[in-house]
Amino acid sequence: IGPMIIRGIQNSNYDSDDDEIDEDEIEDDERDTSKYTAEQMSTLRYVFITQRRNDRLDEMRRFVLGDQADHGIMMFNTSFSYEVQGGFYYFKSNIYAKAKTPADKFDLLYAYTYHLKVYDVWLHDNEGGMEGIVKDLANMWKRLLGNDDNKLGIDAEYTRPGVIQLLQDFKREIESACSEPPLKFIFQ
Repeated sequence: IGPMIIRGIQNSNYDSDDDEIDEDEIEDDERDTSKYTAEQMSTLRYVFITQRRNDRLDEMRRFVLGDQADHGIMMFNTSFSYEVQGGFYYFKSNIYAKAKTPADKFDLLYAYTYHLKVYDVWLHDNEGGMEGIVKDLANMWKRLLGNDDNKLGIDAEYTRPGVIQLLQDFKREIESACSEPPLKFIFQ
């Protein structure tokens, strides 16, 4: 289908920790993309989305969000973390375990992890007990990434570096969350 951007070019005028961009900054950013350096371009990270991967992204969005998946306005609170917690163990033993090939497992785990990262309220609004999810998810990635790219159905030039970037960003977010005990996401 096409590329999904994982990391874009960082604007030197834009603080990446800030979630909002001023409209004037957007206009400035769009003015002349021909002046990006090779170094800036080399920081881009993509994951190529196949039809099957796209289908898994849709399925896992609905799985992670549950009844809220197709609502225009979503509400998140501590109960969402319980849904994610229970959902993870269901995902691991009933969905992921039934995937037959490393490529199927990759598409499922990528889609599931992507949505856990996007809808990260579970990480910040919970009453503990997330260590098991984080540890198991990291171990699933560690085992899966031990396969070669051909078995995973991915390319080495863009998709593998894109997934590693997604996981590094997810790791940074997980490990910076206020949690006792501190969470560790050791996927490599």
